[in-house]
Amino acid sequence: MKNVLIFSDLHLTQSSAKECVLILEEIGMFANKYNVDTLISLGDTFDSIKPSSLELDLLATFIRRINKNIIILAADSHESETKEQSILNHYGILSNNVKVVKEFKDGNHLYCGHFSIKESLSNYDAKLSKLDFKNYLYVFLGHIHSHQLIKPNILHLGSCRYVNFDEAKDKAKIVALITNYNAEGEKVHFLKLQNPIPMVEIILNSNNNNKLDKKPENKGVAEPSLSSNRGTTEPGSGKNPLNLRDCQAFLDNLPPKYKIKVKITDFEAFREFLPLCHKYYTKFETFKYTTDFEVISANNQKCISTEMTSFKESLSNYLKNNKIDESIRKILEEEIK
Repeated sequence: MKNVLIFSDLHLTQSSAKECVLILEEIGMFANKYNVDTLISLGDTFDSIKPSSLELDLLATFIRRINKNIIILAADSHESETKEQSILNHYGILSNNVKVVKEFKDGNHLYCGHFSIKESLSNYDAKLSKLDFKNYLYVFLGHIHSHQLIKPNILHLGSCRYVNFDEAKDKAKIVALITNYNAEGEKVHFLKLQNPIPMVEIILNSNNNNKLDKKPENKGVAEPSLSSNRGTTEPGSGKNPLNLRDCQAFLDNLPPKYKIKVKITDFEAFREFLPLCHKYYTKFETFKYTTDFEVISANNQKCISTEMTSFKESLSNYLKNNKIDESIRKILEEEIK
């Protein structure tokens, strides 16, 4: 191996197919630009142990077009029915360029795996610690979607697209490039991906006066640097909730290619925001809201679920879960058709 390109946690699904194609094309572009001869996927290439034919075809097309050696980790979490059986095994059978493994080791120089360790920010009952990998020069781990450096030699590279909204704080999605691998002048670079659709999570509250004066930026990591680049909090998230006016201004100014989640913390904000949901549901690549409170009806049933994607869905669930006068039900059902 001369130059090695490493990426992780694509979580390819049918709904994300267009985004994933662009990301794979960008990874292929990096591979050609930097004369990469080996690519390593750190696992969770698929999001299901039984991916659809579309998902299978997309990865097969990438492998055929890239025409380079590819090492793919078959993660236990999403891609393997057992330790031995994985849908990814078929790619190793069909192409001599593809090697499917549970972990990858190259002497004491490089280790690649798909799991968390005790020092990971999210450790998921990890049994191993950084001391178990102290003899390796580089350790690249998948599974955790936000990149994290565990000094001195371990890196969670992070997912190569925004998969879950707890990643909204990440300022960029990256791949790792090792040039002059295991030779004089070896160097690790981090390359920012341009095609992941950015995520923003906003907290909406009717009882605050926080101002919003700019839309969020999605800046990448500086390269080359083996430093942790935890993203900064976006306006309206964390400890800085927005009122309805500023939340609406923020969403109106964002381009459509965003994944948005609005967390609503009180009923008054929910009541004011609900009529706007359809507008944003149709505007953005992904739009959803969650409620951080409960409203209970007279018959002690919850009226509002914790997560909705549209006003239509919200009203449909209400009609489904509550007993109301049939004449009123018919009118409401007509309204949501």
